[in-house]
Amino acid sequence: MSIKDNFLNKMERFILCEELIPKESEICCALSGGADSVALLIGILMLKEKLSIKKVSAVHINHCLRGKESDGDEQFCRDLCDRLGITIHVHRCDVNAYRDKNGGSVETAARQCRYAAFEKESGLIATAHTASDNLETVLQRIARGTGLHGLCGIPIKRGRFIRPILFASRNEIEAFLSEQNECFVTDSTNNSDDYTRNRIRHNIVPLLQELNPAVEKRVFEMCSSLKTDDEFFDEECIKVYSRHFKEPMCLTDILSLPEAIRIRCEAKLLEKCGISYNSRMIRDIEKIVKSGGRCHLVGNVDCFVSKNELVIRKREETLDLKREVCFNIGKQSIFSNIFFVSKLITDEDEINVCIINEKFTNCLVDYDKIKGCVTLRSRRPGDRIQLPGRDFTVSIKKRIQEVVPLRKRQTLHFLEDEEGIVYAEDIGIAERVKPVAGVTKKLLFLNTEYEDKKPLE
Repeated sequence: MSIKDNFLNKMERFILCEELIPKESEICCALSGGADSVALLIGILMLKEKLSIKKVSAVHINHCLRGKESDGDEQFCRDLCDRLGITIHVHRCDVNAYRDKNGGSVETAARQCRYAAFEKESGLIATAHTASDNLETVLQRIARGTGLHGLCGIPIKRGRFIRPILFASRNEIEAFLSEQNECFVTDSTNNSDDYTRNRIRHNIVPLLQELNPAVEKRVFEMCSSLKTDDEFFDEECIKVYSRHFKEPMCLTDILSLPEAIRIRCEAKLLEKCGISYNSRMIRDIEKIVKSGGRCHLVGNVDCFVSKNELVIRKREETLDLKREVCFNIGKQSIFSNIFFVSKLITDEDEINVCIINEKFTNCLVDYDKIKGCVTLRSRRPGDRIQLPGRDFTVSIKKRIQEVVPLRKRQTLHFLEDEEGIVYAEDIGIAERVKPVAGVTKKLLFLNTEYEDKKPLE
């Protein structure tokens, strides 16, 4: 079997096995002009009929980093597509200007510019990542520190991005092109060790190849195996997270979770908060999970653990911030992303059903027993309330420590009329406004809702 037929057979099997290209798809190949991208484009075109591909096009990104050399690569790609009879779209990106504005490395800036341009194209976007790229990526992540997910390497597909030659080594790619007498361009920066990936490619990969000439294939197989495990843990994490997550930004009963799942749930909570995390941050959280206390995360955001609950919140949300508005029936807010919702019930049957339902005991008030103007406010030092069935007042602070979950302590709502507190969230109502079945004519139902958005924005 020729090198060409062997390569195309492997490519076809890989695409079909991974279900990368549905029939009648439009494929846009990312074309840099390098060997990998040229092999990708040629391979896709040769398999177009077999795979029932509707249309093949190409997209080239000129990063404007190498002056005339970059322009020469662009022209090479234009000429190649003209010879192959396919459409090419060219995007020019000033990577250095982008980096100056947004920071980061040249590699990161180039990648971000590249993928922003890809998003403008239609159909599936095929990129020319190979098994050699995958090996370099895994080694780079190991050097920086990574977990199971990072060891899974480059994903075979992500959204509409597909990698049809991820199975192939760079040597296989170049052999395929050589047999077809296909030319390609070489990026001069590939020879420089100024970039991390190049240092890995030039210095580490050759040593590994001496130990095992098939190291790229073996690492690709390892990544596939680890991906199966990673997906299983992700599925379990989603189930567990949904049971243990509570608003606002809390994981409950955390010590009951296996450590592997708990760490993923912590990462998921950080993502929901819009926090970019690393292994150090997870380690800091795990320390206080086992001992209790607080750790700093980023900016003015901290993580707290108490009574088997983990809470993430801003440091500014303290009792020193006075929050107070005139109460109105309906939907109001005195805390970010949290709404205090009230409803007036006048139907006699509904009133009686609500009163006898024990789960509503602490959120029902006899509206007619409220005196004068009512204020919706946050907690204040020295707050006290006379709870139903008691002939004395109790300290709000003490009751909070006894019954209120850590996640809610900084955002409790209070209703106060001219005679004092009539309602304290999660603590109860005052004895004097307690509703009575068959007597109460107007029932005020009180509840709290959380807005579905990142809570720390």
